[in-house]
Amino acid sequence: MANKFGMFLIGGVVGAVAALLAAPRPGAETRAMVADKANDILGDAQQWGGQAAAGAQHIYQEAATKGAEVVNSVTARGQEIASEAAARGADMAASIQEAASNISPTINEKGDELREKIEAARQRIADQVAKNAGEDADAVADAAEDVKAAAVDGTEAVKTAAHEAKETVKEVVADDKKDAE
Repeated sequence: MANKFGMFLIGGVVGAVAALLAAPRPGAETRAMVADKANDILGDAQQWGGQAAAGAQHIYQEAATKGAEVVNSVTARGQEIASEAAARGADMAASIQEAASNISPTINEKGDELREKIEAARQRIADQVAKNAGEDADAVADAAEDVKAAAVDGTEAVKTAAHEAKETVKEVVADDKKDAE
């Protein structure tokens, strides 16, 4: 590919030299015409490059905004789930505590055993609530990683678009140069 491009450039230079030598205009007039055309092409290229950069910046800003929205949404949902789990755990603990207080005092010999079981149940519930909260935090972290990956992909897309815009500008400049000859 580079070899073909190099041959294309050499051909363009040879053609330009031949055109200047065979031109029916005086050299100063031809040089002024070539300089004007080159300045026009340069101005167009700068304008296209500026537009491409602005477009790329816009795409990057949109990707960053969407990523932040996703992170905020996932974080809020994770906090909501953790709050719900904690509330359910507290409700369960309150229910168990209420049931324990309603047990008849006549079952004294089983009372200690029952209290131990209730405490173990409370501990399991607390452990489960903590586990659920940890899993929710892991899900939020995973979602944040996904957002980061999407931002990287967006950045790569912007780079690719900028590269393609640059190549298009080169092709337009080459075509204009060719048309000028």
